[in-house]
Amino acid sequence: MRQTQTKITTLLLSLLLAGAPALAAAQTDTSRLEWRDAGHHLVVDAQDGIVRVTTTEPSTYFGLRSGDRIIRVGDQQVRRIADLTHTLGGNKGSRVPVTVLRKGNQKTVYVDSAAWSEALAVETPAIPQAPRAGG
Repeated sequence: MRQTQTKITTLLLSLLLAGAPALAAAQTDTSRLEWRDAGHHLVVDAQDGIVRVTTTEPSTYFGLRSGDRIIRVGDQQVRRIADLTHTLGGNKGSRVPVTVLRKGNQKTVYVDSAAWSEALAVETPAIPQAPRAGG
């Protein structure tokens, strides 16, 4: 009897753990930073731990390119918009190293923190999520 209960418990636990990645994948962390003034436009999207520059105009103003995946600012890993705004916005240097993944290659570029200061000051709400099925 005891051995049967152990097998059933092990089976149930295995089934629960096997479904855990699917449950984690169903939950998304999505946000957007969008800023525009008369001559500049910046859009940075974050989803599931990946922060990517979607739009930057003019292309050289912010020091990053559309399509760049932001990996780190200085030594701080960036997985959310809040990581980017906190780390880049709190940096006192005028030129800040930002590590990006660009066209499959990791590269460190130096961005002008003054160019980012106004854009980072904007409080950007999270993108609304679609209702979950069954919830």
